[in-house]
Amino acid sequence: MLEGLLTILGPMFLGYLIKTKNTALLHIAAKISMFLVYVILLLMGFALGQLDDLAIQLPVIATSALTFALLTQGLNIIGLIAYDRLSPAPLAHTGQDIPPRWKLLLDSFKLCSMVLIGFIVGFFAKGWLALPFGTSTYALVILIFLVGLQLRNNGISLREVLFNKRGITTGVIFVLTSLIGGILSALILKLPLTQGLAIASGFGWYSLSSVVINEAWGAVFGSIAFFNDLSREIVSLFIIPLFMLNHRSTAVGITGATALDCTLPIIQRSGGIEVVPLAISFGFVTNILPPILLVFFSSIPI
Repeated sequence: MLEGLLTILGPMFLGYLIKTKNTALLHIAAKISMFLVYVILLLMGFALGQLDDLAIQLPVIATSALTFALLTQGLNIIGLIAYDRLSPAPLAHTGQDIPPRWKLLLDSFKLCSMVLIGFIVGFFAKGWLALPFGTSTYALVILIFLVGLQLRNNGISLREVLFNKRGITTGVIFVLTSLIGGILSALILKLPLTQGLAIASGFGWYSLSSVVINEAWGAVFGSIAFFNDLSREIVSLFIIPLFMLNHRSTAVGITGATALDCTLPIIQRSGGIEVVPLAISFGFVTNILPPILLVFFSSIPI
C-alpha cells in the first residue's frame, strides 16, 4: 500500500512544490493534462476490448456503474440538502448565464468516445497486440504531477482551504455519503465491501479511479469506476444551476473532485464569485482524498 500511495501522492506533492507565474507554462500543463486523460481512457478501453468473456461483462459493467451512480450521488444530494436546510446560506444574487448544456455534454461525449475507440482497437487486436505492463500508470503519474502544479498555481491558498468552514463541512458530508453509497452498492451487487468503497472513492476523478482500480482488479472494475465517476460530471451540469440559489452546498457538493477543474466555471457562472471560495475549499478536499482512499481500499485483500 505504501508504494501505491507514494506513486500517487508523490507526483502530486512534487507538482505542488513548484510555484510559477508563467501563464504559458500553466496553459501547456493544462493541455498536456487533457491529452493524458484521453490517453488513459484509450488504454482502458483497449484493455476492456481484450477481455475474453466480453458479452457477459458488458451488462455487468452497465448495471454496476448505474447502481453505484444512483446510490452515491443520491445519498450525496440527500445529505447535502439536509445540511443546506439546517444551515442555510442562500446566494445574494445569481450568476451569469450558463452556456448551452449540449456544449458541456460534448466534452463528456468525447471522453466516452476515447473509451469506445480503445475498446474497438483492443477487440480487433486481441491475440496479436498487447500493451506493455503499467503503461496507463506511467501516464497517470505524469497527469497527477501536472494536477499538483495546477493546484499550486491557480490561486488556491491553504488559508482559503482550511478556514472555509462550509467548504470543509460540505466535503465531509460528501465523503461520508459517498462511502455509504459504496457500501450499499456492494451489498446490492454482492461485491466485497472494499471494492464498493474503492469504486465510491473516485469522487468524480475518473482518470485516477479507472487506472488504480484497473490495476487492482482488472478492466471490468476499472470501467465500472470510470462510468460511475463520469456520470457525476454529467449530472453536475444539470444539478448546479438547479440547486445553486437555495441549496449552495448541494450544487457545489455534487461535483466532487471536478469542483476544481471542469465544473468550476459552471459553479462560478451559476453562483457568482461569492461561491468560489466554497468550491475551492470543497474541491481541495475531494482532490486530496481520492488517491489515499483508492490506494488504501484497493490494497486490502478480498
